[in-house]
Formats: sequence, structure tokens, C-alpha cells
Amino acid sequence: MSFEASERERWYPLSRSEELVPRHIAHAQLLGQELALWRDDVGRANAWENRCPHRGVRLSIGSNCGSELHCRYHGWRFASASGQCTFIPSHPTQKPASTIKARTFPVEERYGFVWVALFDAPPLSSDERLQGRHVTTMRSLSVQAPPHSVATALSELSWPNSTRVHWLQPVDEQCTVVHAALLDLPAEADLLAVLRVHNAELARVRDLAESRHQDRYSS
Repeated sequence: MSFEASERERWYPLSRSEELVPRHIAHAQLLGQELALWRDDVGRANAWENRCPHRGVRLSIGSNCGSELHCRYHGWRFASASGQCTFIPSHPTQKPASTIKARTFPVEERYGFVWVALFDAPPLSSDERLQGRHVTTMRSLSVQAPPHSVATALSELSWPNSTRVHWLQPVDEQCTVVHAALLDLPAEADLLAVLRVHNAELARVRDLAESRHQDRYSS
């Protein structure tokens, strides 16, 4: 993937925190890297390379057992946080070598989202736009267009206030996920009605970005 260093050395939101539920494994992709996202029974979020170090099978099709992931292929188990292999069924009496680990990535939860860094990113900094604000997360939106096209569409279809913020997740060079949040909704607001309006606006952004991206490759 030909992402710039400035894009690679950053934190990105990959999921709403409320969607990363216990005993489940979510599949995600960031900058071309496939990931398995999961939450253990004490609430810790994990982001691992979606590949068992044994035979390369996707961990996202395995089982989340609360403190470990179990690979579906040969039943190898890997501990939350460290990714350390804890059990190999074909050698049940042997302690797995310390070098046998799932590849893990840094994870933080902030502003209602699960954030992940793949490379040598600095610590996740605070977003000044959200300081002291009440945040309501929105449903994330997948767009079949590269991040720069989505960013352009967002800037062109802007709104005259600061009630919504966005972050872009570059899935790969041709796909982007838009994560969004609403700020300081009035207590009396009809949440569903407000979300419908903002979701419709983001759908316009998606349609514009995808249309331009398709026109570029068809011309």
C-alpha cells in the first residue's frame, strides 16, 4: 500500500465502543492490514493481526472465550492483551514457547470509539473539539472511495455549525470508513430524528465521493 508516512503513523477509530461486545470477534481493516477486534470479559479491547501465527487462519472466525481467542483450525489459544499462546492441543502438557504470539497493536478507547495504531504512532492526543463536550456516536459509514476523496466531499458538503465531528478510517486505497459523533445534543432532542438528518447528510457525502471516484476510473 502506498500510504504516506504521516498517514501510517497515526491513530484511527475502527469501531464504536458499544459495538465491540464481549464474546464476539469483529473483523476490521486499516491501511490494508486485516485485524481481529475483540473485548475480553474484564472489558479490555484488543486489536490483533487477523492471522493465527500457526497456519495463518483468520482469528476472526475463531472463538472469543473471555480471556483468550481460540483459533478454529487447530485450537491454539492466545491470551488477551499479550497475544501469548497459552495452549496447543497437540501438545497439551507442554507450555508454549514465549515466542509464539499473535501480533498485537496498541488500542485505546476514547470518545466512544476504539482507536488503533499500526506503526510507531505517538500517544493518542486529546481532540480539542471534544473537550468538555457531550459526545453521541453515530453509525459508521463505509465509502467506496479513497480517504482524500471522502475528505474533499466532507469539506464541500459542510454545515454551518460544529455539532458533528468526523474521523476517517482508510481501509485500503479504495475504501474509507467515516466515523462520526454529534456534540452536545439538547436533552429534549428527538435522538432518532436528529440521527436521521445527519445520516442523510453523510449519505450525500458517500454518494458524491463514490460518484467522483467511479467517474475518474471510467473516463
